[in-house]
Amino acid sequence: MGKIEKKEVVGNIVAFTTVLPDLMDFRNSKLATFSYFIDGKYYISENSIPVPMRYGVGNTMTFKYNVEKPTEIFPRHYFVI
Repeated sequence: MGKIEKKEVVGNIVAFTTVLPDLMDFRNSKLATFSYFIDGKYYISENSIPVPMRYGVGNTMTFKYNVEKPTEIFPRHYFVI
């Protein structure tokens, strides 16, 4: 299996979910689905990536996508604070 070629893009959060119930802010994690444009074409991610708990729908964030499969996204960094 070869290395995946990735490029950066800026997208908007269109949906999110939390790992624990919403009432649990401490030690909870938020995963977001993004919409973004690449070469004039609109995409919505098929997977979700971790985002800071303070982020919500409409916030923008830079992340990476798979050049061969643009709907597959990855966090920009390994750790999100």
